[in-house]
Parts: sequence; structure tokens; C-alpha cells
Amino acid sequence: MQLPSTTSSSLKNDDNKLDERLEKLIDQFEREVEPYDRWSRLSVTATSVGVIASIVLPLLLLPHGTALYATIAGIVASIGLTKLPIIYADHKKHQISRQKYKPVTGVCMCDLYQYRTHLHKMESAKTTGERIRHSKLASYYKQQMGL
Repeated sequence: MQLPSTTSSSLKNDDNKLDERLEKLIDQFEREVEPYDRWSRLSVTATSVGVIASIVLPLLLLPHGTALYATIAGIVASIGLTKLPIIYADHKKHQISRQKYKPVTGVCMCDLYQYRTHLHKMESAKTTGERIRHSKLASYYKQQMGL
């Protein structure tokens, strides 16, 4: 499945939709990076749980003088440690995009995915404000791709 190296001609049809070949590539990319998205979701959940535990446990188990320091340290550690899997997952997604898809499409698949997401959200928007917001975000990602 070879695409032209420039996607500006195949990026959009007349009705503001992506070319079918690009849609299939984005779907394939989504399936390929799904494990990394799962790690990111798990890490976001762990951040919330870690912060709450960092507040509650020191207050219940430690004297009040040290509980404040333990709470602050626990919050910082929870946020810091749960950011690492998110950063790693983002790095791996961009690596997959650069190595496998960018030579075919000529653009970063992450930006192309975001562009498609905002096109779909723009179509299904209920208010004019939502439509304008998603239109601006779609324009931003189109500019990021250099199109």
C-alpha cells in the first residue's frame, strides 16, 4: 500500500474528509500503538490514585509534623513516577510514526490522527462554538504537517 510522498493532494476530498487510503493508514497506526495508549491511560489513573493515597495515608499513619513532608513528597513522587510511562509511550508512538508511516505519507501520523479527530468532531459538533474550536484545531494540525 504505497501512497505518494506528498499528502497535500490526497489529504482532503471536496467534502472535508481524508482520503480513504489515509484513513486506513491511520486506523492501522491506531491498532499498532494501542498497547502504548493503554499504558498511558493506566498511568493517568495511577496518578490520581497515587496523589490521593499520598494525602490520606501519611495523615492516618504518621505524626502531624512529618505527615506534611511525607504528603508533599508522596504527591511529587506520584506525579513524577507516573509521567515516565506517558513519556515513554509518546516516544514509542512517534518512533513508530517516523520509521514506518512518515516515509509513506510524508507527515507525522500523530498529527494526521489529531487532524482527522478534529475533522470528525467538527462534523458532529452541536454548537457553532464547538465547530469553530475544532475547525481552528484542525487548521493548526494541518499547519503542523506543513500542508
